[in-house]
Amino acid sequence: MPDRQIDPKRRDFLAKAGATSGVVGLTALAGCTGGSQDETTTTEAETTEGGGDGTDTETESGGDGEALPTYTYVNNAQSYNPPRHDAINLNARQLGDLGLDVDVEVLEWGTLFNRVDQEYDYSFSTWHTFFTPDPVLEFNNMLHSSNTGEGEGNYAGYENSDVDELIDGYMAEPDADTRIEQVHELQQILMDDVPMMPITHMPMLVVYNNEQTGNWQPGLALGYNSYWTMINLEMQGDESVLKGYWPESLSTMNPLGHNGENKHVYQFTVMYDTLLRLDNNAEFNTDVSLATDFERVDETTMEYTIRTDHSWHDGEDLTTEDVAFTFNYITENEVPYYSTQTEYIEGAEAVDDETVRINMSDPLGPFNEIVATQIPIIPEHMWADREDPSEQTIDEPVGSGPLQFDYWEEGSEFGMTRFDDHFASVDFEERYWRIIPEASTVWELLNNGELNYEPFGRIDRSLNENQDNEQIGVESNPATSFWHFTPNEREEGLDDVALRKAMVETLPRTPIVDQILFGFPEPGFNVVSPAYGPLHTEDVTEYEESMDAARSRLEEAGYTWNDEDLLQTPES
Repeated sequence: MPDRQIDPKRRDFLAKAGATSGVVGLTALAGCTGGSQDETTTTEAETTEGGGDGTDTETESGGDGEALPTYTYVNNAQSYNPPRHDAINLNARQLGDLGLDVDVEVLEWGTLFNRVDQEYDYSFSTWHTFFTPDPVLEFNNMLHSSNTGEGEGNYAGYENSDVDELIDGYMAEPDADTRIEQVHELQQILMDDVPMMPITHMPMLVVYNNEQTGNWQPGLALGYNSYWTMINLEMQGDESVLKGYWPESLSTMNPLGHNGENKHVYQFTVMYDTLLRLDNNAEFNTDVSLATDFERVDETTMEYTIRTDHSWHDGEDLTTEDVAFTFNYITENEVPYYSTQTEYIEGAEAVDDETVRINMSDPLGPFNEIVATQIPIIPEHMWADREDPSEQTIDEPVGSGPLQFDYWEEGSEFGMTRFDDHFASVDFEERYWRIIPEASTVWELLNNGELNYEPFGRIDRSLNENQDNEQIGVESNPATSFWHFTPNEREEGLDDVALRKAMVETLPRTPIVDQILFGFPEPGFNVVSPAYGPLHTEDVTEYEESMDAARSRLEEAGYTWNDEDLLQTPES
């Protein structure tokens, strides 16, 4: 193993994580867990080679089954997200103790995301999945059989016609009570098939300097970085600037050309209005929306009443023509990021100075949740002559939201200022983000007031150590998001539900929460979080955290282990 140094306290911490009770056979992480953010390596220190699990479960030697292949578990660099880096290594070690041959490959985040989401070149993946105001929209993107082609969204490679039918039915159903029944059935199937398993249910979390900011209210999908949060935030004392950070730089100012990473979404949600906004009870609030009223005319037609006294950041009037243009332009140009929404849009028209009608190509029951709250309204006078909108380089974006573009020093800092003419104005005059990769620097600046909020929501040892400081406030609420464990079912063996269930039983969910994430989240148990209220159900398959249970399940399915304790497929 390469001679790579790690902090003795960190080594001791990881060893303690391995010794935690609650998971039979949980072992300490092997060796080093470091790695720079730009490295792309596989080292012996981060590779699980399979071995005994330390339990009393008897395993068979030999057998006529075939050996499973070596699997690649992609991991972000330790410097990018230390807790998740450690959790992935711990998961890999547990999978090795189950009898799988697992290589952990450390990648820079953008490369990792592309490998999984676009190329499907991986075996196991884990990251923080952010769901939208409607969970079935994400199921439609990530788990529908029609999206298994490269880059189409279903990176799990999961196919189930019953799931497809339920998703399609839900998306077309206008009755909310019927949709609740459908999404409950979806959860039951998905938690029995486990194409994607929540490791932890992450909380909505904000850390802030309470001497400078207050009244932090979360939104359902974007937590404490939502539109609702920003328009309700109250500055304290003489402070007038909201000062945040992000560990990596923004890559675009194009609201139609970003890839959906939160570092972009958190900016565009306050730079651009959408037709409707949700309050902190996940209900449509027309007092703070561009549309002051809405009506479903029939199953494929929606009408919205638009404010007539609103303008763009450059002073031009915002009209119903702009709104109709936005929907037609994004649909006609097949903007990739909004492909799910535009799949249901036939066209839009300005009926009069106050009314916009949107016609659907197919019925979409939760149209407001999935479309009206998501598509940013853009100015026709800025975009009408632009071709290939998703490929445009935008230097100075013009929206109509409560914050407007001020400056962008790529790789260093991004700033916005208050748009005083907005109907839901913010309390601060400016908001900026500095690019600060080091967590220690962030906490130093939070404590001394040079930063006054932490939009990244990072749960780590620094949070645990600093949360009780007098000037630090921490707010936490159940979120829609979770850390996922997703096997790529295109890989040999991973399309077997018995193996997937055994892997789920092997995942040390509780130790990850208690020892790596300091008790802030809850162990994962369902792909629809309780944060969704009536859309969530507790009536789903539950899984033990037990190596004994995992091995017993595999034995019952006909799996065996060879002399090196590596898993073999059932005899054909």
